[in-house]
Amino acid sequence: MASICMPRAELAQDVTDAVTPRSVTDCRGRRVTLHGATRIASIGGTITETLYALGRSPAILAVDQTSTWPEQARKEKKDLGYMRAISSEGVLSLRPDLVLTMNDAGPPAARDQLVASGVPVVFVDATPSPEAIEQRTRFLAGIVGAQAAGEQLCSALTGQFQQLEAWRATHTGKPRVLFIMRMTNNRPMAAGKGTAADAMISLAGGVNAGADMQGYKIVDQENLVALRPDIILLMDQTATSIRTALQADPGFKLTPAGRNNAFVSMEGERLLGFDPRTPQAALDLARMMAAVSHPV
Repeated sequence: MASICMPRAELAQDVTDAVTPRSVTDCRGRRVTLHGATRIASIGGTITETLYALGRSPAILAVDQTSTWPEQARKEKKDLGYMRAISSEGVLSLRPDLVLTMNDAGPPAARDQLVASGVPVVFVDATPSPEAIEQRTRFLAGIVGAQAAGEQLCSALTGQFQQLEAWRATHTGKPRVLFIMRMTNNRPMAAGKGTAADAMISLAGGVNAGADMQGYKIVDQENLVALRPDIILLMDQTATSIRTALQADPGFKLTPAGRNNAFVSMEGERLLGFDPRTPQAALDLARMMAAVSHPV
């Protein structure tokens, strides 16, 4: 489940130089003094992508494994491992001058060790919403001294969200969409309320078939039939194996999605990251959902 804490991007002074000592209040309400932002450990694909979009990629020292975009991030930066299994020792061994981490990264012990190390650690809000994307963009732009680029990026995002709204206004169908993260003991783990998948389905004009659940839940065959999904939404990374498993499930064949073989998939971070790619990703998802709901 995504965090709902919101950052207060209050800088102690107008930032014109990313190296100038200053203070920032992160999404946990912690006042953090920054002495530099030229060796950044970026824990979270959302942070990495935003820094690249702001033109601050040279300041990134290392990234985590959810940093899949832009593609060169994983090729040219050091690897910090998976964002929910971070090693504090591994991060600190690189001697960063700043750790930027999504609030839902982990494990908690590693987060605590990073904070206790004395290296400035800033927690970044992980709320999955268009408003939060804009707030994160301005917050990170302030930290790295890229306010002008941040405003330009926010303006571009606003225009893209307006294009999404215009498309949705002319396509009023609301398919029931079930996002499946993975299979566990041959049963689907599906997204309920409070998840990035739930927010993305809504943004793309669908209805989350799992909205009566909270967070991610394992769904048995009977409940899968009762959810009546019109479309199954998957990540590209796991789409083939999940699709094969579902197509062999007699219960799934009783659902509208099963009868119509209605699957849609998208690269995981693009789908769930709620980052600068989100408005275009949501529009692409809306179009894909419309295509499988009303095939030519």
